[in-house]
Amino acid sequence: QPYSGVHQKLVLAFDVGITHSSISYCILTPGEVPIICSVARYPGQENIGGDSKIPSVLYYNTSGIARAIGAETQRTHVIERAEAEGWTKLEFWKLHLQPEAAHSPASYFSHPSLPRGKNVIEVFGDFMQYLLRCARTYIEESLPNGNRLWRLLENRIEFVLTHPNVWEGPQQRKIWLAAVLSGLVSNTAEDMARVHLLTEGEANLHYCIYQSILASDTLSQTPMAASDGQGIVIIDAGNWTIDLSAYSMTLSPLMIEKIAPAECKLHDILESYLILHSLGRLQEKLSGSRFGTPEIIQQMTDIFDRSTKLRFRNPEESSYIKFGTIRDKDPQYDIRSGQLKLNGQDVADFFEPSIASIIEAFEIQRKNASIPITIVSFVGDFAASDWMFTRLKEYFRSLGIAFSRPDSHCNKAVAHGAVLYCIDRLVAP
Repeated sequence: QPYSGVHQKLVLAFDVGITHSSISYCILTPGEVPIICSVARYPGQENIGGDSKIPSVLYYNTSGIARAIGAETQRTHVIERAEAEGWTKLEFWKLHLQPEAAHSPASYFSHPSLPRGKNVIEVFGDFMQYLLRCARTYIEESLPNGNRLWRLLENRIEFVLTHPNVWEGPQQRKIWLAAVLSGLVSNTAEDMARVHLLTEGEANLHYCIYQSILASDTLSQTPMAASDGQGIVIIDAGNWTIDLSAYSMTLSPLMIEKIAPAECKLHDILESYLILHSLGRLQEKLSGSRFGTPEIIQQMTDIFDRSTKLRFRNPEESSYIKFGTIRDKDPQYDIRSGQLKLNGQDVADFFEPSIASIIEAFEIQRKNASIPITIVSFVGDFAASDWMFTRLKEYFRSLGIAFSRPDSHCNKAVAHGAVLYCIDRLVAP
């Protein structure tokens, strides 16, 4: 529907994850239908077209100043300078904000050391300040009259900051502090009213409703009438956690409300991921090969994560990690023309712990939900995996539950959904 406001506004949504982060935005113009976009170009990215996500990584110098952030931290000259000048590489820093509750991801890992003299709120502030700079640069360079547009809207930005479902008052207060520290807004009541905090579950729900459930034949697969409440579970499968949120949705009128406590499980795929990449299978497979160096194995790890695992479809067919040139070969270790051959069943086994975790978490949600679950929507990094989608679809079909995923941009669901939330408040308090 067209935006009915009086003045133009800019909505910026920051999805700051444990490993990767992204930005979505929308320029609201009175009388025009809103269009949601992603910031798809960041400093330090190798691809001309860029990417919609950057690593949630920072390099700090010995004075506690952030010298490289996001994709910049992967540049060879930055890594060399960091080593030469003793910079601190900070990864997984968001774990410092996680509640120390049972089954929380933070309870499984020791917290990464923060740079001397820096606390996690300051790190969060530095990172959000960087995201704001990236958003400004992208909008100024990508849109006609982008510079003038930014100057017009920079004091009318509505910020939506997402956070894990299990974060409550103490963690949310730290987000507010980081937003002020980063310069997103001042600490006046008027400015603070432009900052909206949203759970990742609610953001995913908004995205799935508009991009998957209402835009497909999912509702026609369910036996309930539009006037009845339908139980919906959103499964967000990332590299670190599995988050499930359960809601009731009615269509006449459209209303959404929560029907069960959110579930947040450490992704069992992480254990398999570490074994496969860092500790086990690749190192074992390539032990004795000239391609078994830590640097090349890390390169293979990244390629597997970005492409091989997503393209995998059939355990009866081999998979390949293309890491080198046509001259790179070591047939004894299944390396030919710069590609490492993997047994298809081994790759299929990689997914099984996560599939079992998702099913286990779903059964808990189904048991706790106040109405029957009729629809499940699948988002997150692993929703892009055809194999995982196929395996889960078999399970949900056996239960008579409609199972779907957005047609595209599964890994943008949180940021895009956060913008949708700001445009149209769907979730009942």
